[in-house]
Amino acid sequence: MGLRSTTVASKRLPLYARILLGFGAIALAAVVAFIIWAETPLGPAPDAVAALESGGGVTVTRTPAGWEFAPTGDTTTGVVFYPGGRVDARSYAPLARLLAERGYLVVITPVTLNLAVMSPNVGDKARDTHPEIERWGIIGHSLGGAMAATHVAARPGEYEALVFLAAYPPDGTDLTRAVPVVASVYGDRDGGLKLEKVESTKVLLPADSTFTEIPGANHAQWGSYGPQPGDLPATIDPAEQLKYAITAIESTLGPAR
Repeated sequence: MGLRSTTVASKRLPLYARILLGFGAIALAAVVAFIIWAETPLGPAPDAVAALESGGGVTVTRTPAGWEFAPTGDTTTGVVFYPGGRVDARSYAPLARLLAERGYLVVITPVTLNLAVMSPNVGDKARDTHPEIERWGIIGHSLGGAMAATHVAARPGEYEALVFLAAYPPDGTDLTRAVPVVASVYGDRDGGLKLEKVESTKVLLPADSTFTEIPGANHAQWGSYGPQPGDLPATIDPAEQLKYAITAIESTLGPAR
């Protein structure tokens, strides 16, 4: 018995190795939990799913670049759309469709793990897919707006307009010479936006940028994915809120042509 006990004890892992294995197991569990969380995004709501159907002068196609909304006839004006964090990209189909009805080619760019921070430069694929487009604007909602800003800052002169929907640029992301104009649109019922950051990051934007606070608008209604934790109930309907996004694009990028 004494010989057997000594042999078993000699095969035990050292304490430090057992501690490392324990930390490794915890880290692996955390990674798995994060992936499960990220891969169960909000949306799309039924009206967003319906907006993915072609018809009414808009052709909707799923391509490697994303969900594309093309107007009837030729256009040389395009819009790239970066979705909000942990929101299914299809949730922005109602807004994309409205823009396509006005003559813009719109590409909603799906992102890795439904987080734009994991795919900050997906806009490149959209633009590379459509060399016929001469003028590009870019829209980003929430985290998607922050990553759109990072993307544009690294590509000065490649976009003619940037629209923030309940978003602002990350600290240190200088856009003053990267894009001619920025429009920032947000609601006074937004429970997910830090208004102090909208104010403090104004110095990072071009001088002619505009800021519009919408009475009754909240965070989630820029997409169509249902209520969002921490948000406030909107007191205007989604269609009215989306009109402000359309106005922001038309005023910065100009009419589609």
